[in-house]
Amino acid sequence: MNNAPAIPFHAGPELSRAINRTDFFRLLKSAAQHYNFDNFALARISETSAPFGERDIVITNVAERRVGLFITTLKEALGTVRAKSAQFLATPVHGRSVRPEDYRSDLVFNEFLSGVFLFIPLFTPEGRRYCLVLSGERQEPDQSEIADMLLDAMRIFDKLYEEILTQEMSGRLTQREQEIVKWTSEGKTSAEIAIILGLSEHTVNSHITAAARKLDAVNRVHMVAIALRNGLVT
Repeated sequence: MNNAPAIPFHAGPELSRAINRTDFFRLLKSAAQHYNFDNFALARISETSAPFGERDIVITNVAERRVGLFITTLKEALGTVRAKSAQFLATPVHGRSVRPEDYRSDLVFNEFLSGVFLFIPLFTPEGRRYCLVLSGERQEPDQSEIADMLLDAMRIFDKLYEEILTQEMSGRLTQREQEIVKWTSEGKTSAEIAIILGLSEHTVNSHITAAARKLDAVNRVHMVAIALRNGLVT
């Protein structure tokens, strides 16, 4: 028996009011929890690091230090062929990660093992490819539930694209991103910046990821160096 809700997630007025990353973080987290998933990651599809790399993630509730493990476990759950062909997928796919018989929790702690992963492909009006990945300890979804989740994901993604992604594609840093890059340049950690600006640490990390992507930086140090060189922070 499927343990997910019998009705689709409905964002209600929260969706129409969503204008920033914190709003969309909350929407995606609520949608994931509604369908009994623990983790979510919205990411750009990558042609070089299938299905996507850490730098391709737009918003997630997975801790930054666990993102690499999340992606690796996703690939194992989907299988080699589907993971590598994710850039061509047009319909959702799912799978379950398997805990090896010789698994030793004292050597490698992986909270994603034995969980279900659902990969939902998403598209912008220009054809750019993104995906929403959900994972959690639950039964694999049936086709009816997948259809509901796909519709909900598309609704949230369309609004996210309208409010945030189009601006990111312009290459200009938002005021919030400039603030966070400035604090990063002063040696503040994500946790410290979150306290200073009254944001969640996940939101800060999402802004840093977006800023690094716009500046074509490979890491935070590179991002700060480029920002300083271009006069974006002083």
